Amino acid sequence: MIQESIVILLSLLLIVPISWAINNPLIELSSREELAKIAGYGEEKLSTVFLHGTLLCGHTPHPVPGASVAVFCGTSGPGRVRKSSWAKNVTNESGEFIIDVPSHLHANIHDPNLCHIQILHLPKDYSLCHRHSFTKRKTFTLASSNIGVRVYTTPTIYLTSKASS
Repeated sequence: MIQESIVILLSLLLIVPISWAINNPLIELSSREELAKIAGYGEEKLSTVFLHGTLLCGHTPHPVPGASVAVFCGTSGPGRVRKSSWAKNVTNESGEFIIDVPSHLHANIHDPNLCHIQILHLPKDYSLCHRHSFTKRKTFTLASSNIGVRVYTTPTIYLTSKASS
């Protein structure tokens, strides 16, 4: 009788973990999107990611206020760019920008092969700044992380003056 109880107990210990794994939704997930959602990178906002940077122009660099700056994540090509791949904001009087990165881009923000900064528009007062003068992809650095909020920074973006190029 004691031997039978031990056999039953051992059987239960072996069967319960197996049945738990079979019925565990974490184990059954197969798509990248589902795993990303659980990790907090899905459409639901479970965390906040900001990207901070500064835009300057000229030989004696001066801030460029009112410029439209965007972070793009993904691959581009004919018909492959989705609006949801972008997040943008406008620079302030000091040339600084802070972009609130959408949740579905959080997983890729640190990868320079997937995400980069692009200058979308410069104000008329800064028409001498060449917005295509910087093409090198910048690596974003994690500056701070605190209870669901991460802040990344990008190195200062220096645009050349059209007169000097």
